[in-house]
Amino acid sequence: MWHSVLLALLGLSGCFAAVIVSVPPELEVELGKRTAIPCTHTISGNPTSRQVEWFITDKNSQRQRIGYRDEEMTMVDENTDYTGRVYVDADFSLVINEVDLIDERTFYCQVTAGASGSGEAMSNLKVFDPPEVPEVDSTVGVLSVTTDTAQKIATCTSRNGNPAPSITWYKDGAVLPVRADRNNKMYMVARTVKEASGLHSVSSTLYMKPTKEDKDSHFYCTVQYLMPKGKTESLMSEKFNLTLHYYSENVKFELVSGPVKEGDNVMLKCEADGSPPPEYTFFRVESDGEVEIQSGTESILTLENISKSQSGTFRCQALDFDTPAEIQLVRDLQVSVNYLDPLTLVPAKATTINLGSDLDLACSGTGSHMPKLAWRKGKEHVSDSGSLSLRKVTYRSTGAYTCEATVPEVPGLHKEQSVRIIVEGKPEIEEKEYKSEFSGEGEAVTLTCSVLGHPEPKVTWSIPDVQPSVSSSGNRIMSEVTLVITQKLVESQISCSATNGFGTSKRSFQLSIVPTTAASTMSTEVDKQQGGSSTAIIAVIVCVLLLLFVVALFYFLQKKGKLSCGKSEKKSLTHKETNTNEVVVEMKNDKRNEQRGLLSSSGGGRPMGD
Repeated sequence: MWHSVLLALLGLSGCFAAVIVSVPPELEVELGKRTAIPCTHTISGNPTSRQVEWFITDKNSQRQRIGYRDEEMTMVDENTDYTGRVYVDADFSLVINEVDLIDERTFYCQVTAGASGSGEAMSNLKVFDPPEVPEVDSTVGVLSVTTDTAQKIATCTSRNGNPAPSITWYKDGAVLPVRADRNNKMYMVARTVKEASGLHSVSSTLYMKPTKEDKDSHFYCTVQYLMPKGKTESLMSEKFNLTLHYYSENVKFELVSGPVKEGDNVMLKCEADGSPPPEYTFFRVESDGEVEIQSGTESILTLENISKSQSGTFRCQALDFDTPAEIQLVRDLQVSVNYLDPLTLVPAKATTINLGSDLDLACSGTGSHMPKLAWRKGKEHVSDSGSLSLRKVTYRSTGAYTCEATVPEVPGLHKEQSVRIIVEGKPEIEEKEYKSEFSGEGEAVTLTCSVLGHPEPKVTWSIPDVQPSVSSSGNRIMSEVTLVITQKLVESQISCSATNGFGTSKRSFQLSIVPTTAASTMSTEVDKQQGGSSTAIIAVIVCVLLLLFVVALFYFLQKKGKLSCGKSEKKSLTHKETNTNEVVVEMKNDKRNEQRGLLSSSGGGRPMGD
């Protein structure tokens, strides 16, 4: 009996049909984009009809159809949140244009196939929108490091994101651990607000007990948010620093510049590590106590045009009333001023020596360092030590000699002192070139007598009634005269003389007149002779070249058989001379007679027979 029932049931099972519907369980899309929710289905048996419908659940938890499609038509339902924004395409997918936050819900796809029955599946749509860049509202004012509780540091806010993003705090690039419980060291207070648009705005307020080490720290926050396909992205705020109030614990007192030398403007800098900076008082420490030099908020003491007498100890005291009494904010600084004493020269004063004699100069100096000494005359370097020997001095040895003292260890430390040396003796007249030849009378000539000597010599000219132009520079005197050339002047002896207490020197000037006409005539004749000789030589060369060319041409024609001379004809021509001044030449060709000619020295000629 049961066997018969089982066979009957198995026979009936072939009469049943089924509808299987498949949609993505979850679909992700960005706000404002277009998306399609596919609805695939299989129907067993032979359905007579098929209809696909899409539903949502409204705010009253009631199912509401928003669109459908059958084998003949497709339609969107009126008066729903999706009217005009969705449609069902040919493969029964629900297409949503410009996805909004209200689309983050469950969508139902229902397939009805007549006698085959119906089936349904649901898909959850998730909508993503990145938030705005986070902004930081840092605490305005000064934070004290001496308080015992955590203080509000700043608030980080990021607006309009979906899903709700999260905020992380950073200090110097390192993540600050999230602490929600209130304590005296550090914690965060987070807040999330759902805006009227449905997007989420988040904020996080950082509370912390700052320390002195935080004065140079950089703080910032980042917002992390989710995007489709499991991607996590982030945005970073601007960095900010804290303005802290902390007492001074240490003082630094130092020279701003390098080695100090006399005449410098020296700056001494005193700096405490408190904030805000304290006031400073500067002292000079004397053997019987300290003398106040400067007091106030200025942290630099300037000593202008310092001298070696100001070498010694200087003291700086920082006045910070928040600093515990056991911390001493006082520092001393030893200032050593480098200097050079005036140089000692031998000879110390201007010295006069005789021409051709010798002189030794010596220079010595002292100071904070042993100086390096050298001598120069004007810009010329003459010695690398403190000694200078002048041998067989000339008038050019006259001048100022300067001893220079430097200290290589202290750049710019320099001292110099000069002594003048005067060379005296008999005058010396310098030999300077002058124009000595003139084409004729009436030309002007300027003669110069340049004299070296000391004491200053007197310069005179051998020409009477002449007014020389005189100038002097150092131990040199320049006397110039301008004269008109005459025969009498040329024949006279022109000279200048220089005289002082040591003697007299004299120089003579030789002038001459060379007429330009005779010289020009001689030159022209020579040029003509040279020109005639050149023409004759060229003519001879051309004639020789022409003769060689004619000989070569005859030789070439004979070799080629173009020219032959019969012996009998040569003889007849030789014996048949009718004129001793005529020369007969016969030209003959073996093949045929081409030409015959008679060349005569008198220019006559006649034709010749064969």
